[in-house]
Amino acid sequence: MHSFAIAHAPLVASALRLPRWAFLLWLVFSGSAAWAQPQLPRRVFLGIRMENLTDEKRQAMELGAVPAVLLGEVLPGGSAAVAGWQRGDLLAELHGTPVGSTAEVMAELAKHQVGQSIPYRLVRGKKSIKGKLTLLPWPEEHYADLHVAYTAHPTVNGVQRAITTRPKAKAAGRLPLAVFIGGISCYSLDAPLDTGRGELQLMNRLSRMGYACARLEKPGVGDAAVACTPCSEVSFMNEMAGYAEMIRQLKRLPGIDSTDVTLIGHSMGGVFAPLVAKLTPVQRIVAYGTIGSNFPEYLAKTRRTIGEANGWDAERTDAYIKDFCECAVWYLADGLTTAQAAAKKPACQEYMEVFDLRSRTYINELYALSIPAAWKDYRGSTLLLWGEADFISARHDHELLRDMLQAENPGSATFTVVPDADHGMDQADDFKAAVAASGPYQPGVGKVIADWMQRR
Repeated sequence: MHSFAIAHAPLVASALRLPRWAFLLWLVFSGSAAWAQPQLPRRVFLGIRMENLTDEKRQAMELGAVPAVLLGEVLPGGSAAVAGWQRGDLLAELHGTPVGSTAEVMAELAKHQVGQSIPYRLVRGKKSIKGKLTLLPWPEEHYADLHVAYTAHPTVNGVQRAITTRPKAKAAGRLPLAVFIGGISCYSLDAPLDTGRGELQLMNRLSRMGYACARLEKPGVGDAAVACTPCSEVSFMNEMAGYAEMIRQLKRLPGIDSTDVTLIGHSMGGVFAPLVAKLTPVQRIVAYGTIGSNFPEYLAKTRRTIGEANGWDAERTDAYIKDFCECAVWYLADGLTTAQAAAKKPACQEYMEVFDLRSRTYINELYALSIPAAWKDYRGSTLLLWGEADFISARHDHELLRDMLQAENPGSATFTVVPDADHGMDQADDFKAAVAASGPYQPGVGKVIADWMQRR
């Protein structure tokens, strides 16, 4: 396999839509030799919830233009709590650097490592407070019945993190592997302070059933913030290749059955799933709230459900879809920037800003992607799930995928609607309820997935 791939590297790389250098690097990483896991230390745990100051708050506090961020909460056990920081304090400096936004705080923290002591300056009331802050590590998840490990994986993007769980009770034989890939945004799945999150609840349920589970972190987030290409800069295909390599490495861990792998893709993760399966075999794919049509068609369909979720009348919804699609054509097909599209139609500024959260290459590659071609050769079993309150994805897209997969491989695909579940796998009665507030995790999502995996 590898000798063929090396000899035909340009051809294979083109088929996978990877740069040749990235494909060759993938081959090096994915060799059959034993994988030596690199070290990836835990990131710094400052332990605060902070917010940028509005002009109104600045005026009320008589701050003028002085750089600072407001501490909305100080969490127990964090570096800030140990140093005596309090809710309502203003953080003005870290390590001698003025910090006027939450992004600047995070950028400064990324320069430092756990165990370091750095100076800070707060403003409490109208008094300036200086001190030293000892940087503590981000906490880890702990469960009475599950073993948790934080693995590190060299990929084309750098060193990426996976959070793995498996039952503490020893099972006979090797464990099947279940892997979770998240959506489009640059968020972390490393959430020891929020173990009620849907992704954690779902994967921990599967671990308690006897699966080794892994949540794959995006490149450049969490612990990998300084070890990877930043998430906002990575391309779609390189992100996909990174996930494929992480799965290859996880398959080689002791006690893992590499022939029994389930890939669970949430939202954009469901788009990555069949592409990942081309690079490393998986026996089952679960896609929740995903895309099943070309990107422009998906955008048009879901702008209508967004209108419904917001309670707009038919006229407003129709105008919104028309305006959004015009902006999307200028951005995607014509290659205009958000600013250039906004010069033609001001509403484009708001509509296209979401695309700018990822790299232009990422969005271009997603726009060029053929969904049918991505799924065409997949011969494993597929579960397609759509939450009844999910206005971010389209039911029709999941039905399209089901029909396409059934035509290629009869009996391979199942489509299920999960009642009272929104796009984030949380509880919501309908589209409007999903807009109003995000409820707790909907356990019905995990039940459908667990039952289907046991049958397959």
